Amino acid sequence: MEEAGLVEISGLSTHERFLCRLTISSLNLLRVIAEQEGHSIEELNAGRICDWFLKDKLKREQHIGSAVLQFDDTDDF
Repeated sequence: MEEAGLVEISGLSTHERFLCRLTISSLNLLRVIAEQEGHSIEELNAGRICDWFLKDKLKREQHIGSAVLQFDDTDDF
């Protein structure tokens, strides 16, 4: 069963399911970052993660199809 299905049948509350999905999504992205940066997940730290986000942002801005995150980030918070 895929991750989303497992979360839905877990018996968790709505809030817990949200946090569970967020955590699983974060884990999946950390796996991608670790692979692309040539480190294990355990070796990742805030600096390496921020560096990866900047690299991925440059790929999006240069319209390189290899960017992992695909969204319009022209609206700053």
